[in-house]
Amino acid sequence: MLILYDIDMTLLETDHIGITLLENAGRELFHPEFTAKGISFGGSLDPVIITQMLVNNKVDSSPENIFALRRHYHAGLDRTASERPVARALAGAHELVNATREHTGIDAIGVLTGNYPETGTIKLRSAGFNPDHFVINAWGDASPHAEPLRSHLPPVAIQNYREMKSRTIDPEQVIIIGDTVHDVRCALDNDCRVLAVATGHATSKELEEAGAHLVVDDLTRTQELLDWIMTTPAHR
Repeated sequence: MLILYDIDMTLLETDHIGITLLENAGRELFHPEFTAKGISFGGSLDPVIITQMLVNNKVDSSPENIFALRRHYHAGLDRTASERPVARALAGAHELVNATREHTGIDAIGVLTGNYPETGTIKLRSAGFNPDHFVINAWGDASPHAEPLRSHLPPVAIQNYREMKSRTIDPEQVIIIGDTVHDVRCALDNDCRVLAVATGHATSKELEEAGAHLVVDDLTRTQELLDWIMTTPAHR
């Protein structure tokens, strides 16, 4: 079994520091009116967000400009994290991560996230998670397609599992834990199970209507969640 965690508003919160730092980077690189206004961040992928920001601010979305904004964002987050915490864990997140990592019936845990690996790792570490504990990952830049979607990421994680474990895994044995309808949809699109937590902007009703197999208010009921993970079959 493979457990894949979303990061922002599932495991941790950052008070939207990424938005602030991306705006700051854009203003330093391109023009002083550079803004994130009009961008939907929740459940999106960093490469998509950066491309949309460049387009919205009438800056050429060339690979060079995308890379420059990514690099400046990383540098800003790294610098800030060296001065103060940039993230804090949400209630129950540490306990569930530890329980799933240590359970003998679970092969591995990882992240499935819109974050770039370099910035997502900073957030995890700042919130007290050991990034090395997440061993099979699908980061926001992992889509093999020219127009990346979150639904492209579960197959990436499944392939990474196959390469690491030298065996295949049934998608029903992959559980995605996230806080947005995008997390729910990417799981369902790939026949994975999904545990949705209403700690982000989506309501429990929205997550239920999106088709989540289980919706909870937070991750605090560790044993109940672990029992569900280990015993509940996927619904079709």
